[in-house]
Amino acid sequence: MLVDLDAIRESLPILLSGLKITALVSVIGIPTGIFIGALLAYAAESRVSFLRLFSKSYVEVVRNIPFLIIVYLSYFGLPKIGVVMSDLHVGLITVAFYTGGYFCEVMRAALHSVPKGQTQASVSLGMRPLAVQWHIVIPQLLSFLLPPTTSLVIMMFKETSILSVVALKELTYQSNLLSSTTFAYVEVFGMAALLYWLCSLVLDVTGNHLERHVEKWSMK
Repeated sequence: MLVDLDAIRESLPILLSGLKITALVSVIGIPTGIFIGALLAYAAESRVSFLRLFSKSYVEVVRNIPFLIIVYLSYFGLPKIGVVMSDLHVGLITVAFYTGGYFCEVMRAALHSVPKGQTQASVSLGMRPLAVQWHIVIPQLLSFLLPPTTSLVIMMFKETSILSVVALKELTYQSNLLSSTTFAYVEVFGMAALLYWLCSLVLDVTGNHLERHVEKWSMK
């Protein structure tokens, strides 16, 4: 038989345990990165030059350095300055850091999509800055933000596989470990690919559902 079904059955529990770690890193790290990215976007649009410089530098680092190198530098470099963290904490921090840089650019593009005249008119009518953001800007941003944010979330979910290089016991790490002991490379990596694909499909469907929901809400 071309496919060893016994190998698949025996490897599935271990792969699912790895998927739990992948999901944990994604559920905590990616939303944290989105929050960081939103703050960076507002910093990039502020009138304070230091904040603009900091935001631009952050984005340039993320744009120009591969995620793998950032993971290596965090795992091996931080202990040299006295910051010792577990592989899970390195995973969470690097995923949040990398997501933040990309979401900053997504958020900036969304902010530019809202005509400045609307915010200026709201301020001239006496609305406070937070009220302007909440009632005027954010409702318009959501429909613009959701498609690229869904793509970013799926991309970063798959990028967590790189954390296997620091021995974080996520899905790809468990796949490597299993295949090296069972030699059932096709079965193990095939199951891992199927799990990644199913999770990405769920994220994509969820994003599309949110887009339709926001579209209906914005038309009311």
